[in-house]
Amino acid sequence: MRRITSAAELAALSKDAGIFVIAPARAYVVESEREVSHAVREAAGDGLSVTPRGGGTSIPTQSVGSGAILVQARASIRLTQDTVVCEPGVVKADLNRELSKWGRWMPVDPSSYASCTVGGMVANNSSGARTLKYGSTADSLAGARVVLADGRALALGPATEEALSGDPLTRKAASLILENQKEISEDAPRATKNSSGYRLEKVRRGSFLDLQKLFAGSEGTLGVITEATLKTRLRPKWRALFVAESTLHELDAAVAAFRTLAPSALELVDKSVFRSAGRWERVSRLSRSDDPFMIFCELDGDDGGLEEEAAGAVGGLDPLLLTDEGDISAAWEARNETLTFAQDMVKGGRRPVPGVEDLAVPPGALGDLVELLVGQFERRGLEYILYGHAGDANLHARPLLDLSEPSEAKVNEGLMEDCFEEVWKMGGSMTGEHGDGMLRAKYVPRQYPRTYHLMEELKAMFDPKVVMNPGVKIART
Repeated sequence: MRRITSAAELAALSKDAGIFVIAPARAYVVESEREVSHAVREAAGDGLSVTPRGGGTSIPTQSVGSGAILVQARASIRLTQDTVVCEPGVVKADLNRELSKWGRWMPVDPSSYASCTVGGMVANNSSGARTLKYGSTADSLAGARVVLADGRALALGPATEEALSGDPLTRKAASLILENQKEISEDAPRATKNSSGYRLEKVRRGSFLDLQKLFAGSEGTLGVITEATLKTRLRPKWRALFVAESTLHELDAAVAAFRTLAPSALELVDKSVFRSAGRWERVSRLSRSDDPFMIFCELDGDDGGLEEEAAGAVGGLDPLLLTDEGDISAAWEARNETLTFAQDMVKGGRRPVPGVEDLAVPPGALGDLVELLVGQFERRGLEYILYGHAGDANLHARPLLDLSEPSEAKVNEGLMEDCFEEVWKMGGSMTGEHGDGMLRAKYVPRQYPRTYHLMEELKAMFDPKVVMNPGVKIART
């Protein structure tokens, strides 16, 4: 275990991809689960909180804190027949490469896959473009090892209620969730993506309890992930990409038509991002109209391509069809560069900022969500970027603001208030995949008016002294 106290190294750990900068008192680099336990106990004994940190790609600020930062250098990968056991420091891009040697993959690929770690993906319940077909990290999480706030290590995996009876903590947590199933179901958003609060509705699976999924999306507030067992799949034998264009008025109908094809991914790109960034050449070959939006629809499978049949089903949209693997990869690279280009859109002190960057609504309300965001931005005279996951109606929109100016920080707060309220009315979530972090923690009780108290109770069970990542996700502790 290496303890970091140098000002330069601590300064590098004082920020992530979010908007808050918080200097930690110290940091640890640990090489084993035993060292994780030791670091947690030592920090807590010195009156410091503990914030686990992966690749530092958190947008709503989940991986910085004023106490001790915990960095796990462990990055081994162990393959079994249909799962992979990962240590938390494994970078997703490295996992992709290792699995590809065996013709397998774990389909969750956040846009930050080149630098995000598996530990961070589990803690955030990361998703991405292919969540529409393959689910989020929680859906792939078959088991986990965690270190709790008192330094105790715990193994979690699918179990019956009876099997949990030997451990008082897991028994108590399971009972709380089982006794409140009705409220949990009724309080959950109707969106197909949701990364807010503890995902209580994911725990019960028939006669089994998947308590490991309680830690998927817990953002380091319940404990430290020290090992994750993830389900893998055989890679599909073929894929094809349709690219269509649409106006705002036609958007819902176009997305609904593509959804009938059971796509692996269904993405939305605002073409103006590429024009504003001076990078139109990246998508010009894919565009055949002046319509403002571009829709990427990817199909994949094992039994031979269905491109012609699919093209007939959406023929009215006149899509461009790509079947060459190089062309498909190039198109996806252009789409994945959207945020990179957008970050270059600096106008004076203004730059794209998070806040309403991850709204999710039920799929049939995508057009309403686009209209809401555009209206809110234009009413305030703001430039903005807009793209996202059309199939899940999960949009990444960012206004250009200078948050160092109190008046503009207030504008961002007003945007969050207004947009969150409207999204909740639609049955949606204020965050589809980025999580709550410090940025949105204070709004979690309003998204979960009936079950937030259960989340507070679970936090108190696993972390009674509020050692783990305070101020993140659960704001009142």
